[in-house]
Amino acid sequence: MSKKKVIVTSGDPAGCGPIISLKAINAYQSGNVEFFLVGDEKIFRELPQYRRLRKKITLVDVNTSGIEKLQKGFPSKLSGKAALNYLYKALELIKRQNIKHLVTAPLSKEAVQLNLAGFSGHTEFLAENLGVKNVVMMMVSKKIRTVLFTRHILLRQVFSALKKEDILNTLLLVDKSLRKQFRIKKPGIAFASLNPHAGVDTFLENEEKKILKVISEFKTKVYGPYPCDTLFTPKNLKKYDCVICAYHDQAMIPFKLLSMQEGVNVSLGLPIVRTSPAHGVAYDVIRSGKLPFYSSMLEAIRLGVKLSP
Repeated sequence: MSKKKVIVTSGDPAGCGPIISLKAINAYQSGNVEFFLVGDEKIFRELPQYRRLRKKITLVDVNTSGIEKLQKGFPSKLSGKAALNYLYKALELIKRQNIKHLVTAPLSKEAVQLNLAGFSGHTEFLAENLGVKNVVMMMVSKKIRTVLFTRHILLRQVFSALKKEDILNTLLLVDKSLRKQFRIKKPGIAFASLNPHAGVDTFLENEEKKILKVISEFKTKVYGPYPCDTLFTPKNLKKYDCVICAYHDQAMIPFKLLSMQEGVNVSLGLPIVRTSPAHGVAYDVIRSGKLPFYSSMLEAIRLGVKLSP
């Protein structure tokens, strides 16, 4: 039986990415995976985990010019350039070798933006470079699955972003993924309200009416829109396989409270499986000299290997 090929991009080299990438790969017990680790060998050489892993992985050394001068624990144009080039190299491997699984360690959007104006995150970057228009960001753990209907936009822009076509496309992708990738025969999907108390037919505005109209016409049953202040209680979470939230923090606050150290970000709609840990670059941890936890990165590898495109 041939091994499944998995690309791991090591994220911002000034952050936690190189460490958690090596630790997670080392902790992954199954022998059914061939890892392609994309990064800078000069960065990895500084870490003891690399010496133990060197012969067990295929290192793709980007050899970023000047990387040895990098200041750890701080964003910079150099760290952003390196992280961006790791992604470009991963895309090259995906296309050349037809690899279907990508795990991305955290990068700094601000650092990457110093090299690529308008960069808003892995999800949007990969969608653009893989020729996909409709992508969805799903956060996954054993306790909760939640989807961000809108991602990295200003809160005041969320109201106008609630468009019928986009709501429908999100529902289609989520329903398809839960059935095909997570093998749930009859997915239970709930939609969170945007306004307090799910303001349908009240003094509140029309956002919930927009959501209600689309989900009432959807091919399978979708529940809601429900108020967020009660939707994320343990009792209610057991009722649904996934909760769709209108904006970033509406989803991420409950998700991180419940699953910070084992949560996984999954990009739905790409022609590949892409997963990542549910946290950022952890510059503060690196500056402190403490070791970052790698459990979320390990879960990203485990889930990524398990899912099919």
